[in-house]
Amino acid sequence: MATSSEEFQFALHTCENHDQKELIGYCKACQEKICSSCIKEEHAIHDWETITDILREKKRSLPKECNEIRTSQLPGLRKELSRFETKIEEENTRFGQNEAVLNGSRQSYISKINQLFDDKINECRQSSDAATQIYKDKRDGLKQKVEFLDVMTTSLDKDITTLPDHDILDMEKEMREELEKALSYSADKYTCTTVFVPGLMDEQVLANMIGEVHSVSSEKKYNTERYSNPILAINPISDTKAWIRHIGDPRPKLLDVNGEELKCMEVNCLDFIISRSGDFVLTSQTWCSISIFSEDENEIRTIYTKQLKPTCISKTENDDILVILVDDGDLFNLVSTSRRIVQRMTLKGKVLHSYEFREDGKTRLFIRPLTTAENKNTNICVVNRLSKNSGELVVLHRDGRVKFTYKGDGLKLSQFQPGDVACDSKCHVLVTEFSSRSIHMLCSEGVYLCTLCQYDNLLPYVISLHDDNFWCGFSDGKVKVFKYTK
Repeated sequence: MATSSEEFQFALHTCENHDQKELIGYCKACQEKICSSCIKEEHAIHDWETITDILREKKRSLPKECNEIRTSQLPGLRKELSRFETKIEEENTRFGQNEAVLNGSRQSYISKINQLFDDKINECRQSSDAATQIYKDKRDGLKQKVEFLDVMTTSLDKDITTLPDHDILDMEKEMREELEKALSYSADKYTCTTVFVPGLMDEQVLANMIGEVHSVSSEKKYNTERYSNPILAINPISDTKAWIRHIGDPRPKLLDVNGEELKCMEVNCLDFIISRSGDFVLTSQTWCSISIFSEDENEIRTIYTKQLKPTCISKTENDDILVILVDDGDLFNLVSTSRRIVQRMTLKGKVLHSYEFREDGKTRLFIRPLTTAENKNTNICVVNRLSKNSGELVVLHRDGRVKFTYKGDGLKLSQFQPGDVACDSKCHVLVTEFSSRSIHMLCSEGVYLCTLCQYDNLLPYVISLHDDNFWCGFSDGKVKVFKYTK
């Protein structure tokens, strides 16, 4: 890493391809210095200028550009550097908390299980060390580039009138290349967390009941900016393709990770899923119905929901469906005749279970059920809005008993505003949260594990998982795909 202008290394001022001819021109297309033979041969169709002419412009514009990098780009890069530092500190704190939980629990166990605790601590340490190393590597890489750009821009700004002409071109090219690399760094691209969740004491199965080390990592893989309206539904069918619906168009569209629309269903809907057999199951509030279409858009059947509006639909592990049904009444001020139901039914319309009241048959389960998902353990997760700006996640046993209710427990949130819910193959529960613009991860028992993703300006609306990838649709129409490892 150079620390002053004298330490930068530059190429010769003669052409290596044409008998060391003098470099007299500069190819704008290739950003290379060229000789007279280059101009006639490989750069014949390119736009070029003489070294003298282009340097005249560079000497005029480079000081301003250097100042712009220092004032506009470097502060942002330093902010990202600081965020990596914060992630490292958070990981160290998290490990300290995990270790404290383990050591606190150790006091209630007999001496023969000490080794089991040590094994779990080592597992946490290894996972945290791996996460910390990722953040350190990225931090060090960004720090190196920030230092380099600081020195380079200062040198060019200060010495632009005294530096050799060819050196200016070389330094500018190197500065631009390093700036492009530096701008690719983002702390939001990397999430590596390790959280230990203690289990209950049981002498028969101590090794299992101490608890689990939940180590989950996510890294942004694809970023699509096809639309400008909020994404309302997303159903991935592979690692690179997903059917989506956004607020500007009621028709499902097949989108790839490059933002290309591959196909469009000419059927309007509010929400939709794709069954395991490949059929489309769509809800319509206008007709109070659920329609099933084949992929070639032939209607198979329609299920009418008796004046209750089907707002959200999700599929279960055995290819039944969960449907949220609501009446036309006030969204949050319920009366005795209000209906707020999560209904489990077959794709032929047979109702298997209706979740509306608690065990006493009187107390409502939901005020405004928004979205729902079934976990691998058959728990039913429902995002329930209590008002326009507050809500909760209600998780039910298959028979309708409440297992737990999550309201952002232990987190410093002004209000908990859940938006969507999804479950992975390890029974983790993922919840989008609007007030913190983040995605929370819970274990199957409702314990908060980590914030998987968090944004300053983006608002995650809907999420869906496919194998090791999870897709997230945002309020501004963006779709991001993350590599997700459990």
